[in-house]
Amino acid sequence: MIKKVVPCIKLMKFPKTLSASVKWVIFGLVTLLLNLLAHQQPEFVERWYSRGIFQGVRYGIDWTTGRLPFPVFYLFWIGVVVCWVLLYWRRPRVGTLRLKAGYWLTRFLGFVGFIVGLFFWMWGFNYARVPLKTQLGLQVQPLDSTVLWQELARETQDLNTLRTALVGNDTNALDDARFWPTHAEDTIRETLIKWLVNENFPVGGRVRGRFIYPQGTLLAFGASGIYWPFVGEGNVDAAIHPLRKLPAMAHEMSHGYGFSDEGVCNFLAYASCSGHTNKYIAYCARLDYWHTLARACLFNNPKRYANQYRSTIPAGIVADERAIRRRHSRFWELAPELRYDVYDFYLKSQGIAAGMLNYDEVLMLVRAWRLAREIQH
Repeated sequence: MIKKVVPCIKLMKFPKTLSASVKWVIFGLVTLLLNLLAHQQPEFVERWYSRGIFQGVRYGIDWTTGRLPFPVFYLFWIGVVVCWVLLYWRRPRVGTLRLKAGYWLTRFLGFVGFIVGLFFWMWGFNYARVPLKTQLGLQVQPLDSTVLWQELARETQDLNTLRTALVGNDTNALDDARFWPTHAEDTIRETLIKWLVNENFPVGGRVRGRFIYPQGTLLAFGASGIYWPFVGEGNVDAAIHPLRKLPAMAHEMSHGYGFSDEGVCNFLAYASCSGHTNKYIAYCARLDYWHTLARACLFNNPKRYANQYRSTIPAGIVADERAIRRRHSRFWELAPELRYDVYDFYLKSQGIAAGMLNYDEVLMLVRAWRLAREIQH
């Protein structure tokens, strides 16, 4: 009887060439299970991962690949291609079609398991941390129509005042680089770090914010920037208008310091940069926020926006917005509806119930933050 069972066990064993793939599948599945548990224990995640393990990950990245003079984003994709070329080169030379299909399926599932596990351990568990609004003690409330339009009027006035202080009565679009800050990446990082430290958040390492070429690479996927957890750096499409680059860089760096929600990162870009002593940096941050606010009002009441508000927008702001749209329209976008649905599903799968609408959470966060500051003063 024993002699009959042993051969059966041997047949169930995976070939040595596939054993690593099976381990990676298990690694990915276990990590997904831990992620489900993590969302039930945000305080634990905050203490042991976001303020613990993740800080070590940050230092490890920023003092190794973060020192390279080019985006590690490129190396990642080169590595993926090389990996699959080597797998193809080492593929079984003999065997039935069924065996070959099983080999490639196992390899593919192993790769997926590795990527999923790596994603969460290098950054993804931050989706389960204690929300920023809770840590800051902000009373976040939905904005009704009245408050929304009041915020737009206030922000328009402040934005125009800031632009006038920057360029006087010049209403031409700020298309050139005359105001671009020296060492922009370091300046934005230092600004963000200063704000986070003041609010008692850890800021291990020095997150990079690098431009991606060819121009339009990220815009093709509907993104002006992206934080790539596998290499731990923020990337911004080199094609976007200069007025959008600094807020986008601050947004992606915010992801790098452990904040996953898109609306939160928009808020951090605004909160850290909107009061900068460099008026150009402050103007870029506030213009980016104003755009989100104006779009929300347009959606809220299209007729009011077109008939009553549009004609009151200062000419300089209009010129800047048109210049931004004109520049971005030069680059095509791949399947925008499909891309929206896929990313919306991804955000919801990570516990962000609002999905893509999470980007607009910045409106509620900014108002709550502003009211809290007014009470403090």
